[in-house]
Amino acid sequence: MTAQPPLGNGEEVLFSSLADVESVAKTRWLKNKEVLYVLRRCAELNMRASSDIVQHPRSGQVVLYDRSAVKHFRRDAHEWKKKRDGKTVREDHEKLKIEGVPLLTCCYAHSEATATFHRRIYWLLPPPP
Repeated sequence: MTAQPPLGNGEEVLFSSLADVESVAKTRWLKNKEVLYVLRRCAELNMRASSDIVQHPRSGQVVLYDRSAVKHFRRDAHEWKKKRDGKTVREDHEKLKIEGVPLLTCCYAHSEATATFHRRIYWLLPPPP
């Protein structure tokens, strides 16, 4: 097992359950350090990867997918803004840093119907060499 970079401020406990994560996610976007904590400790938080695509996920809902097992996890029945071609969803991709080290990729999509509704998808980057 490869040593993981620290979360910051030691190995503090940020959440103790999925309910804790979702209570924060309902009020604001999770911070980079919080997302990293959730992805690294999903088993400890009793989060299980969904084998089915969640249709119309609600605001603040946190869903864990194994991208290799659920290929079309983005097909969640919401209408997202499209690119100029009118066919593909417009997604913005960012590499997110924690303590100056890029550890996460985030993919943003914006709702076609509601300006304040967004989808954020995160995944871990390979550990730095």
